[in-house]
Amino acid sequence: MSNIKEQVVNEIHKPARKNFQRRRIKEDVVNEIHKPARRNFLRRRVQVRGLNDLIQADLVEMIPYARENSGYRYIRIVINIFSKYVWAEADVSNAMRKILKQIKNVPKNCQTGMGTEFYNQMFRKLLTDLKINHYSTYSNLKASAVERVNRTLKNLMWKQFSLKGNYKWLALLPKIVHKYNNTRHRTINMNKYQEAFAKGYTPNWSNEIFIIRKVNYTYPPTYLLADQNGQDIEGSFYKEELQKTLHNDVYLIEKVVRKKGNKLLVKWLGFDKRHNSWVDKTDMV
Repeated sequence: MSNIKEQVVNEIHKPARKNFQRRRIKEDVVNEIHKPARRNFLRRRVQVRGLNDLIQADLVEMIPYARENSGYRYIRIVINIFSKYVWAEADVSNAMRKILKQIKNVPKNCQTGMGTEFYNQMFRKLLTDLKINHYSTYSNLKASAVERVNRTLKNLMWKQFSLKGNYKWLALLPKIVHKYNNTRHRTINMNKYQEAFAKGYTPNWSNEIFIIRKVNYTYPPTYLLADQNGQDIEGSFYKEELQKTLHNDVYLIEKVVRKKGNKLLVKWLGFDKRHNSWVDKTDMV
């Protein structure tokens, strides 16, 4: 009789246990993507072979303040990695051409982010005509030296905004760049790289699952990845940029797009709409 009672109790509690297990799995996945990501760790050094070897370029968005600055929405910033000298121009369409004219000797290499502001026909033609090799880094630091400069210049700029009570940066820009270039050695020695504007409450890791396809025994080691469809991922990654997952077949749902009986069309968190798919209600937590 006791065995029958046990079986009945087990059957009653089975759905509750199943739901509890699903909630635990979901909590595991949420904890994984919100796990603190280490920003400062040993990386391979950027090798610079002299004054004219490498420049880095970036774009600073100033869209909210365009009306106070003759409609200008962006600042193009370039840094010589060897000398740490900086140039900045507001006229983005011709900014790179203007900056390169100011540089006495044309650099051999130009490193940028992967944005369309750098990967377009006009930018490509300019660098090709000047025989400048253009490339990008795929890690989260991208062109780290110029991004560090961006933060320093914006810090100087925002102090002036507070003093003057407006956001007129167009006239300020040459003065701030001049100040930076004339105090650059002291500034660089004092400042340590920090991800000052990283938001700690947003996910630090993607939801997508990747497979390590190759280990490069560099110093420090780096890893080449592929997605779950076997497609190679561009760039290489440090161990600190990777996290082992406990559940390689569990994904978080961003929203339900459509319902049809017991089926739901869902958008997966961290994936674009091309990955939307139908799932059974019973498979959801």
